[in-house]
Amino acid sequence: MRIAIIDDQPDIRYSVAKILKRHGHEAIAFEGTEAELCETLSSQGIDVLIVDVQLGVELSGIDIIRELKKTSQMPIILMTAYTTAQNMIEASKLGVQNILKKPFDEEALMELVAPYEQRAQEESSPEPLDTGESFVGSYETMKEIYRRIGLAANNDLAVLIHGQTGTGKELIAGLIHQNSSRAKHPFVALNCAAIPLELFESQLFGHEKGAFTSAETQHVGYAEQVGEGTLFLDEIGELEPLAQGKLLRFLESRQFRRVGGKEDKVFSGRIVSATNIDLHEKIEAKLFREDLYFRLAMLSIEAPSLKERAQDIPVLVSHFISKANEHLHVEITGVSPLALEALKHRPWSGNIRELRNAVFGACLNRQKGLLKEKDFAGVNVVKVEWEQLLEDALQHALEHNLPYGEIDKIVSHAWLKVAYAATPNLSKLAEALGVARLTLRKRLKEAGLYSEE
Repeated sequence: MRIAIIDDQPDIRYSVAKILKRHGHEAIAFEGTEAELCETLSSQGIDVLIVDVQLGVELSGIDIIRELKKTSQMPIILMTAYTTAQNMIEASKLGVQNILKKPFDEEALMELVAPYEQRAQEESSPEPLDTGESFVGSYETMKEIYRRIGLAANNDLAVLIHGQTGTGKELIAGLIHQNSSRAKHPFVALNCAAIPLELFESQLFGHEKGAFTSAETQHVGYAEQVGEGTLFLDEIGELEPLAQGKLLRFLESRQFRRVGGKEDKVFSGRIVSATNIDLHEKIEAKLFREDLYFRLAMLSIEAPSLKERAQDIPVLVSHFISKANEHLHVEITGVSPLALEALKHRPWSGNIRELRNAVFGACLNRQKGLLKEKDFAGVNVVKVEWEQLLEDALQHALEHNLPYGEIDKIVSHAWLKVAYAATPNLSKLAEALGVARLTLRKRLKEAGLYSEE
């Protein structure tokens, strides 16, 4: 295949081209500053394009893809070392679903290229594979969420976001709105759990003055306020059956009438809803209308719990410390390894919201310097079972095919972690292990378990 590479770094262009040539492909490299680059790519008979997100101050990989998509359906692999929500969502909106995270190895690159080679051999038209802050997290956690946000933002299908309390469902809804063609119009949120049944129509559709006893003035409802924007129906699973029927008729007709009014109005917005309840169970129990569910869930997005994305806790803690420094006017430099270990093993039933509150509270307690375990109210150092810790470490080594020396280092670090958690006093631990205190401190620093106050 003829594969184009666009990257402003010569060493990256050379490395990628070398790998591709080793696998029998023809590699054509560009630095991204060439005049009429898109026209050149279209005329070169390129089968696959590999392009970096960051190319320079005047042009980005996203700019090239956007221009190229006007005239070509060329398969694209996006290289990036900077996985911001905006870039990932924009790439998804443009149909790019193959992301190559820097730094990468030969296997990762060829894994993305191989499907196109197979399609080319079958003489079928190649199409991007479905492989899939704002909302903060690691690349592996966030790539599928960003992909689905991009899909949702690129059309007007009704979206249902489901996930536990505190997982950021409204934040996802906001990102869909901000990245859609409706971004210049209002984003209006309605908490379905907080509205009594008798006020549901009045709040959603509005009412005229004198429509009922307490209607002293005219009220413009949420459906009218949103205009051509996005109406976010939060806690949709809490809606009463009678209100479900009224909502269904509204969604089917896309029309509504103010309570006490005589004129039907057209709804021009889009619907995004969210729930922390298993709606399938409510449907089976005859507590939620199945026809309404299908109207709301044309596209579904799962907001993962913090337990499912525990690997993101260090990233989230760092993010919340930055936010605390900005909004609480404190000067926190980071978090101690032992405190971070305690945070990583806490259940976090309140998910990201609970973690954020815990970090903000700790920052207020400490005010300046490094956060310690005692700064986190109610967050105690937990005992990590050494068998599980060692098993996790060895599993990591096997998955990444690490050499024996690296495995030995991982095992040593795992042992130090257990020992230091059990005996956090350096002098006592050094005496118990039979090593000098300075030697122990050095080893703990190398393992990322100790830092100076």
